[in-house]
Amino acid sequence: MLAAVALTTSAYAPGAALAPMRAARTPARQGAVTMDETILERALEGTLEEEGAENVFMSEVGWATFLDKECGSSYNMNQRVSQAEDGYFTPDIFSNPLEVAGSFLEGLKTTLSAPLNTHFMTIGNDQTGNRAWPKGYNEIKSRTIAPKFKDFDKKLRITGIPGFNFFGTPSSKQDTGPLEL
Repeated sequence: MLAAVALTTSAYAPGAALAPMRAARTPARQGAVTMDETILERALEGTLEEEGAENVFMSEVGWATFLDKECGSSYNMNQRVSQAEDGYFTPDIFSNPLEVAGSFLEGLKTTLSAPLNTHFMTIGNDQTGNRAWPKGYNEIKSRTIAPKFKDFDKKLRITGIPGFNFFGTPSSKQDTGPLEL
């Protein structure tokens, strides 16, 4: 019986044996995926920066600058653009190699002077004060999906459960006695 099933499934049968059973091929619903050449065209024309200035959401630098000016907040756990210790806009791969090396050394000095602040960045524990939530917001209000309200009243807690409460799940070591049917 198992051999008959194995011979009829597509994983075990050769493709030629299944060809008569296949339905006719459906036409493609989508054309071939192609690249949008407008980025290259704008770059060659020299108008790419103007397009980025019109729509700040097209780059992380534009979005960070917008959040700093309009909302008074930082972006992506970085320091605010207007208050960044490194000037925020650091040299890139196309910059002068001496500028890149100098920026690297400055960043290295900053990292060595405050390693926890540079490697474990949080807004609430920021020593420099250059990271911020938007004006009038905190961590909870800034989230897209707000967490459910949790009442921490001690009177509502269930206590006296035997065993260890691992991640909020009761222990399986409870002796409830024999099951009644």
